Amino acid sequence: MSKIKLSTLMIAAILPLAACGTASSSGAVPSDCKPVVSGVKTANEGKLTAAVAEYPPYVSMKGGSLSGVDGEVLKRIAKDLCLEPDAKTSSFTAIIESVKNGSVDLSAGNWYINKERAQQFAISDPVYLDKMALLTSNGADTIDGISGGTVGTPQGYLWVGDLQKTLGNDKVKLYATEDAVYQDVKNGRVGAGVMTYGAAQQLLKNNKDSKLTVTELKPDQRIQASVGAARTAVLVNKDKTVLRDAVNQIVTNMREDGSLKKALEDNGLPGLAANVDASPAG
Repeated sequence: MSKIKLSTLMIAAILPLAACGTASSSGAVPSDCKPVVSGVKTANEGKLTAAVAEYPPYVSMKGGSLSGVDGEVLKRIAKDLCLEPDAKTSSFTAIIESVKNGSVDLSAGNWYINKERAQQFAISDPVYLDKMALLTSNGADTIDGISGGTVGTPQGYLWVGDLQKTLGNDKVKLYATEDAVYQDVKNGRVGAGVMTYGAAQQLLKNNKDSKLTVTELKPDQRIQASVGAARTAVLVNKDKTVLRDAVNQIVTNMREDGSLKKALEDNGLPGLAANVDASPAG
């Protein structure tokens, strides 16, 4: 879930990026708000309904409000469309189903782009870049260098199948959460945790762990997601193409005004990750 030259749109120069003013903590929309895109239909009138995982530093609902880099993207989308953000946390599997069946409008939270998702959703253009990482006690940066050859990874990631083909099903342990992976790496039950770089760094930060290390996984042709930087996107219900197009425009505005770069850096991720090819996904 490779970087080429960024295609920029000049729309941002003429659009009122702050049309809705400063959002209140309640999410209330000012009465004089003018959306940057008209004609957007959502599942619930006046609201932008999102399903998200509890997945910092990408997205979180701790404290009852959206945070994380993708949380900032969702808030900006709602603000610029004069909609009240209505986000709820769920499992990755439930998120996929709720966006597909239209009970929610969209989801954001480090969703990698692939052909299957491009067929299932009105997927946005790329938002930012991300990398696979290894969480280990020995600093390994290759699959073959993992102690014992056994890895743990959260279920649902695009690389699960490739890991199983490369190492064998018995060498790949699947978990419900990144934290569960971390605990087994820490206690020596698996040789490495395979996850995104930002998620691995967040785990060390949350646990004040100075013993385990996070390394970027070196490109391995057997693990396709490790080859080049993965591109992330917003998943939009397939019938809501007008909303998807609005998302693309707003994310382009965020890239051009620097707020996407700031959101990445504020959440401990490299600002350069915003320099992603913005050509259509798929």
